[in-house]
Amino acid sequence: MTMRRFALIALLPLAVACGDAAAQDPIVLASACAEVETLASGEIVAWESAGWPPDARCDWLPFDGRTTVDLAHGLERTPRSVEVYISFEPDGFSSTPASGDVARIVSADASAIQLRNAQNEDFFLKVVLR
Repeated sequence: MTMRRFALIALLPLAVACGDAAAQDPIVLASACAEVETLASGEIVAWESAGWPPDARCDWLPFDGRTTVDLAHGLERTPRSVEVYISFEPDGFSSTPASGDVARIVSADASAIQLRNAQNEDFFLKVVLR
């Protein structure tokens, strides 16, 4: 019994040292290739940070492991939904919807969203706001 307690106590500092991406300053990102979908009235109904492959106009945004990013958007209102896609490729090839700790939605307002990659893996990011 004593050995088990010692082992758990010895691992406790490692768990605390891993920490969370919240302990760091967010990286501010801006999408140079953002696209918007509008109604005939001019109301913006969707905003995308980048296109889908093989859209060669621009790369997806870097989303390194253990980082928090602030992404300015042009939706002009607080989004009703946030969709996050990730890829290992900068052009978004072979992408997948992000889930869990890969893309935690920290906050969203009328000008920006904040996302946290709580994993150790580096990705490229596409965000769709509606």
